[in-house]
Parts: sequence; C-alpha cells; structure tokens
Amino acid sequence: MWYPEWEINQQNRICFVQVDGSYTEISGLGVAWNLFISKAGGIFNPSAGTKAEIGNGWYTYLSTAAEADTIGPVSIYVVSAPVKTIQQNLEYVVQQRNVNCHSFTYTLINSVTLLPVESAKIWITTDLAGLNTIWNGFTDVFGIARDNGNYLPCLDSGVYFFWAKKAGGIANAWPDTEVVP
Repeated sequence: MWYPEWEINQQNRICFVQVDGSYTEISGLGVAWNLFISKAGGIFNPSAGTKAEIGNGWYTYLSTAAEADTIGPVSIYVVSAPVKTIQQNLEYVVQQRNVNCHSFTYTLINSVTLLPVESAKIWITTDLAGLNTIWNGFTDVFGIARDNGNYLPCLDSGVYFFWAKKAGGIANAWPDTEVVP
C-alpha cells in the first residue's frame, strides 16, 4: 500500500473533504474543526498548524515542522463540533513507514568497465523468485539506488534480492543477494 509522503522537518500541507452523515460535503465550517496527529504510533495530540477552508466542503491543514520531525507513519483524524461531520481518518508517512529500518546503500557497477551504472531501474524482493517486491527506484549518477524522494532503501535486518534493468540494456540474469545487518 502506498501512503502520501511528508518531508521530514518541514511544513506539509494536506487537503481533505468534510462530509455529514449522508456523505454530503459540508461548507462553511471555516476553522471550526479539530485535527489530531499521532507520530510513529504515539498518542494523538491536538494539531498546532494552520487550518483553512478552501471551498465546496474542502479544507486544508499546514502542519508545523515539528509535526514532521519523526520518521514513520503520521496518523491524523479530523472532527467538527459545530456541525456534525463524519470523522476523517488520514495517514501519511515521514520518509518511510518502518521506524526501525536501516538505510542501505546499494551501488550498481558495470561488471566489464567497473564504472557505476546510472538510470537503471532497481527493485528489491524478499524472495529469490522475485515475486514479493518491497522497494523500487533508480540508480543515480554514482550508481546508487534511490527512490523517488532521493532516499536510500530502508530495510529491516535480513536477506534481500536486488534486481536491475537498464533501458536499452538487459536485466541482470539473477539477482544480487545482499544481507542487511
């Protein structure tokens, strides 16, 4: 499952809809609603950021940088007191969902030239058959695997299988086996 990502130690904006019991959008709440945040499975705390109504039942919240200072899931719920709305439950992540993983540097090198391979697709599986993909990204100019956020793979301790494919080239015939301590 994919969760929208928040930038660490930055303000992050979210948008959501407030609806009533018949799922009709509720306009006119202004900032008369409450938002609570749980970082990395901690207790829910009242929000400290900036709330606003943007129209047609849509609302926005700009978090504080402190609300995004912990790697892992950010769980949010929104409730309204003046008009009865259905509680909105939202989830985001700061960098990755797994709080205890290890950043792992994987470098793809051309076996003939011994130079780094840039712009190769990399994916990581937990099985030798390559069926259970847990991470994917591309290599940078130095041949280092990074995701769309420019982060290294973050993995639990264990054995993983790294696969590679370069456009216009061929895929590796077998995966590289890597052990994460």
